[in-house]
Amino acid sequence: MKKSNLSRQLLYSVLVIFVLFPHTSIAQDSFDLKAAFTYNFAKFTQWPESRLNEKSPWKICFFGNQYRDSFMELSNKTLANKPITAIALLETSQIELCDVVFIDANSRDFIRRLFLAVDNKPILTVSDISGFAVQGGMIEIVEQDKRLYFNINSKVLEASGLNISSQVLKLALEVKR
Repeated sequence: MKKSNLSRQLLYSVLVIFVLFPHTSIAQDSFDLKAAFTYNFAKFTQWPESRLNEKSPWKICFFGNQYRDSFMELSNKTLANKPITAIALLETSQIELCDVVFIDANSRDFIRRLFLAVDNKPILTVSDISGFAVQGGMIEIVEQDKRLYFNINSKVLEASGLNISSQVLKLALEVKR
């Protein structure tokens, strides 16, 4: 895909998020917004060729039962022309099944085990846990002034064999290198 098309697609995705949720409170729609952010991060991630060549559906996994409906909605979407399967995780031993893992602040007890399970594997990690990107996560969703933003740890992304679009990096509050 050409860079200009990627830029337009990223801009469109971000605008869709803000147009669909213009005047709603962050508390009411935060689960849906965080699921949408997670999907868009996956969409603008450059995956290893071996994963792109697999025929299996993309697996977006999540910890936190309160996110079930929001992530299950992603099951009607596609990523790189393959369907998405949303999977609710109960244990970190299931992480090997996933391409993307979202761990919410209420599941912070799993964070160390999560980092061990995904270490140097091409599994995108996203969370709303404060300090997630500094502690070794890839993308941290941050709430400021009743809006959602994000921080990126590009060093961890690269170590796992993943890269994220430079257009996404430009939108980040902070990029840890």
